[in-house]
Amino acid sequence: MPLRFVALLAAATALVLGCALPASAGELQQTDRALLTRLKQHTLWAVPSSRLAVERATNRRVRAVAVRIADDQARLDVALRAVADRLAVTLPGEPTDQERGWADEIAADSGDAFDRAYVNRLRAEYGTLFGLASDVRAGTRDDDVRAFAQTAVDTSLGHLTLLESTGLAETTSLLVSATEDDTLGGGAIALGAGSVALAAVATFGLLRLLGTPGRTSPRPRR
Repeated sequence: MPLRFVALLAAATALVLGCALPASAGELQQTDRALLTRLKQHTLWAVPSSRLAVERATNRRVRAVAVRIADDQARLDVALRAVADRLAVTLPGEPTDQERGWADEIAADSGDAFDRAYVNRLRAEYGTLFGLASDVRAGTRDDDVRAFAQTAVDTSLGHLTLLESTGLAETTSLLVSATEDDTLGGGAIALGAGSVALAAVATFGLLRLLGTPGRTSPRPRR
C-alpha cells in the first residue's frame, strides 16, 4: 500500500474522530444528567396524578392504564435513583412549576373531561421523554446510563401505547409536550451533521492535495 495512501487514511480518520467526539468524552454528559433530572421530575407528578386517576376516572380502561403507569413509574424510579447515586447526580425533590400546573389542571376536571385531560397530558409528556431517552441511549458514553436509557425508552413507548389504547388520545396531544428547559433538540442533530460535513470537506481537500491513490501521471509524449 503506498505510503501516501496510508498517510491520507490516517489523517482522514483522525479528523472524523476529532469532529465526532466531544472534548468531555469519558465524563458524564449534560444530556445524561438531563434525562435523570427530567425523569425524576416526571415521576414526582405523574405517579400522584395516576393514583388520582385510579380513584376518579370514569372510564374503566383509563383506571387500568393508570394503575399500570403508577406501578411502572415507581419501579423505574428505583433504577433511576440507583444510577444517580453511582454517578453522584443530585435529583430534584419536586416537579417543575409547569408540571405542577399540569397536575392541577387534571385534578380540576371531572368525568370524561378528567379522563381526557389525564390521558392526553401524560401522552404528551411521554412523547417528550421517549425522544430524550432515545437521544441519550444513542449518545451516552456511560454503560449504566445507556442501559437505564434503554429501560426508559421501553417504558415511555409502552405507556404511550397504553394511553392510546384508551381511545381518548388526541392526535395533537404530542405537540404540546415541550418544556421551557429542554436541553435536547435540533442543536445536537445540527452539530452532528455539521461535523460530518466538515470531515467530508476536509477529506476531499486532502485528496485534492495529495492526489488520488492508485492513479499515475500520464507519460509525456515524445
